[in-house]
Amino acid sequence: MKAELFIDSKSILGEGPVWHQDNGHLYWVDIEGKKINRFNTTNGFHQVRQFNEMPGALALIDNHPGKLLIAFSNGLATYDWETKMLGYKNWLGRDTPKIRANDGKCDPNGNFWVGTMHLNLEQGAGTLYRIDGNFENSEQFPNRTISNGMAWTKDGSIMYYIDTFENKVFAFDYDIYTSGISNKRVAISIDAGLGGLDGMTIDNEGNLWIAHWGGACVRCWNPQAQKIVETVEVPAPHVTSCTFGGTKMNELFITTARSGLTEQQLAKYPHSGGVFKVITGSSGRPTNYFKIK
Repeated sequence: MKAELFIDSKSILGEGPVWHQDNGHLYWVDIEGKKINRFNTTNGFHQVRQFNEMPGALALIDNHPGKLLIAFSNGLATYDWETKMLGYKNWLGRDTPKIRANDGKCDPNGNFWVGTMHLNLEQGAGTLYRIDGNFENSEQFPNRTISNGMAWTKDGSIMYYIDTFENKVFAFDYDIYTSGISNKRVAISIDAGLGGLDGMTIDNEGNLWIAHWGGACVRCWNPQAQKIVETVEVPAPHVTSCTFGGTKMNELFITTARSGLTEQQLAKYPHSGGVFKVITGSSGRPTNYFKIK
């Protein structure tokens, strides 16, 4: 399959697409551009919010349309899209200003999981945190380098997680009652020649759709067989993440980046940093929202 340009946003580091199934809005962050985008797929209205710090990931807040939970470089905050009001909550255990958030997602119980990483890619400097409905954080997977994609199976029994530095997808048993994880193992490990494993989403069959940084594609992986089921070609080298959306939840929205590309690469791939889309033969899970207690 081949993805086509959907929004020519030219994000420096487009990441973390989130589909709001209640109103057809697609959100995504531009981490290095310090922006959050919202696109209304019903009327084509594209809005951008500029911030003073880098947003690494966002989540939708349950029962609060237009209200977001954002993991910024210097802390976790709620944000009201209409009033533009920010409310800081905590610091994600940060002990150095060179740590920033990178990718996050809500689990089936409404907790927000977010990873951190060092701005200079210092090995093992990051941590995967779980944020509960009281905005309290707890360390779940320390010593991470480039914390990235997350996904949960349809029955909620397995959580998948990517550390791009290791180029592995880890699997954990997820406890639906406690929101805890255990029994860490490697679900997928790939050769760096395929491109770095970045953000991902999961379909209703349990396949993982993974963006490949430097690979110009999204690959659909069967984690049980550890094999590629489908490849979506993207006309941008640095593919960062993807999510299912649309009225039938069969449209794959794909974010990309301009960061790290040479002038020659940008001339060859001028829409790098844009959002791409492809209609698939699969369907995705509804977005999990953050649930405030």
